[in-house]
Amino acid sequence: MLTTKMNSRKFWVSGAVTFLILNSQALSANTASTSPATASAAHLEFIYSANQAADNVSGYRIDMKNGKLVKLSSSPFHSGRYPVSIAMAPNHRFVYAANQGSATISAYAINLHNGNLRPVSGSPFKVGIYPDAVTISPDGHFAYVTNEDDDIVTPYRLDTKSGSLGKAGHSAKTGAHPISVTVSPNGKFGFVSNYNDDSISAYRIDQHDGSLQSLGKAVKADMHPIYMMVSKDNRFLYAANYGTATVSVYRIDAASGKLHEISGSPFVAGSQPYSVAIDPTNRFLYVANWGSRNVSAFKRNLKTGALTEVTGSPYPTGWFPYAVVVDPDDDYVYIADNGAGTITAYHLNRKSGALSKIPGSPFKSELGPYGLVVGAVSSP
Repeated sequence: MLTTKMNSRKFWVSGAVTFLILNSQALSANTASTSPATASAAHLEFIYSANQAADNVSGYRIDMKNGKLVKLSSSPFHSGRYPVSIAMAPNHRFVYAANQGSATISAYAINLHNGNLRPVSGSPFKVGIYPDAVTISPDGHFAYVTNEDDDIVTPYRLDTKSGSLGKAGHSAKTGAHPISVTVSPNGKFGFVSNYNDDSISAYRIDQHDGSLQSLGKAVKADMHPIYMMVSKDNRFLYAANYGTATVSVYRIDAASGKLHEISGSPFVAGSQPYSVAIDPTNRFLYVANWGSRNVSAFKRNLKTGALTEVTGSPYPTGWFPYAVVVDPDDDYVYIADNGAGTITAYHLNRKSGALSKIPGSPFKSELGPYGLVVGAVSSP
């Protein structure tokens, strides 16, 4: 089943539903309470989940005092079929979900008072068959989408006022079966993981039309690289290798954008690592391990990019964790438990990087949570 899933992930949803039905953790998980129609705080934090098996997006307000999740009053929100990736615009006014089964991107406007979502005019937007990931450029002007069967990554222009998607530059070729696309925080370079040929492609971004210009031959990764993240100082790229139990680390050449694997890479994580996330201080990295059903915590060497596992790591999650995200404004880590239908929540110790379970965790989600995005908004 795993081979079928990764070679053509649109056929795996029935398996996800089966695990959701069988897993007692999903039945016993704490259900997030429903929020009032309008929250009074001027500064609010929300987390949104793309739910692969439910064909929707769910939303929660983060209780900033304790990290608990409070379900939004109108959640869940309808999407296309099999949403597998979700991103938030840098202005924190729009959310975008890649619908693998519908070949579309659903675009939503965020209600700044309560976090509820509504489709923007023209949504959903056609983006080619089997989109696997959507990523927004740091300046908010472009969205990048990978298409796993066509072996391409395509830029789309974003209207920062309306949230709509439009034509931008040309598509770029990738390696075989591209999964994720990530952009360096300075907006200069883009990187795509090529699952079937165990490689990562690097590109320079055209600042005018968003096109990705290849930097040459893709670099080798460990087996089946999947989701990636660039460090906040633009110096290192981290890639989870689903086919093994490792994370590959690359130094990014500041001038050319080319990748160079660092000494000691790849570093051992849990079984079948799926995604990575870096905390706001840039000191710690977290890895969601699909196969071992846990999350690994590492301290980053800020000079070399090397990883050292934190004492007490790994930490348990629900069945088959996919996405891991770190709240950029508070010390909270959230993991999408795809097989359990839950979101696991941890508090992050900023001194050690260690995690401690948030009371009430895991929180009930819809079927098959797959991608997560978190961000803060300020109500007018």
